[in-house]
Amino acid sequence: MKPWTALSPAEQTLMRRGLWQSRLAGTIQQYGIDLRWAGAKDAPLLRSYTEDEQRALVPRLASVALDLVERGLLTVRTRQGLGAAPTDPVLTGSQLQDVLAEPANWLRSPEAAVTFDLDATEPAREWWQASTLPVVVGDGLPGWDELTREQQEVLVCASEAGGLLTGPFGIWEDLPTESAGVELSEWVDRRLAPLLPYVREGWIEVRHFAVESGDAFTVIPLDDLRTAFADRSLRYDDGDDWGVGFGCVFTYTGLAVWLSGGSAAWGSRLTFESSG
Repeated sequence: MKPWTALSPAEQTLMRRGLWQSRLAGTIQQYGIDLRWAGAKDAPLLRSYTEDEQRALVPRLASVALDLVERGLLTVRTRQGLGAAPTDPVLTGSQLQDVLAEPANWLRSPEAAVTFDLDATEPAREWWQASTLPVVVGDGLPGWDELTREQQEVLVCASEAGGLLTGPFGIWEDLPTESAGVELSEWVDRRLAPLLPYVREGWIEVRHFAVESGDAFTVIPLDDLRTAFADRSLRYDDGDDWGVGFGCVFTYTGLAVWLSGGSAAWGSRLTFESSG
């Protein structure tokens, strides 16, 4: 079995999705994220892939997926219930090839009549457990109880699928209606203070979602967070659509720290300070 680092970025993305029993739809979008986090030259910079870009990558990812299936590392299943299940039928032969060749099956769509899931095989899971789980070396980082409630809320938000910071479903309160200028900047700085160390460390990525449907987003860099979070139109505080506004997500580095349990892997490397 290849070491994890010897797998191509596409193989790594597909295997991660399979280990988490994730949908086939959305995999190419995650591939772009993985490329960016790895610093690849052909990664989409600070944004999601467009639909056309995703469709153009389908042949490449389909070929990699078929190869992983042939090597006994991955299966593709047709979901029969609300969630992925080990009893869902496995696609084989021409049916598998047809499903992987169809671009629509790789794109997120609430109207999709059939859902296909990726699932790692048992040998692949054993290989992952034995040799590829991320290892976090503790260096005197504070325990969970030593973090402030605001820091804990940010970490929980990042751990959730679709964790939102702003808007009617976010963890942060709306901008004060009467504040402006320096007063508004100071208010925003106080709210951002628990988040900034994790973004600075590369553990959390902040994204902006402009529309409710779809999975298109832009990444907000550390230096732009104050300006972005002070913009009422971007925050979508007055709307009622789920998913619009600012959200956050763990990078793979941050996820490794989170999964370590937080005891030996929280914080002396973090500088808890607000930006300029």
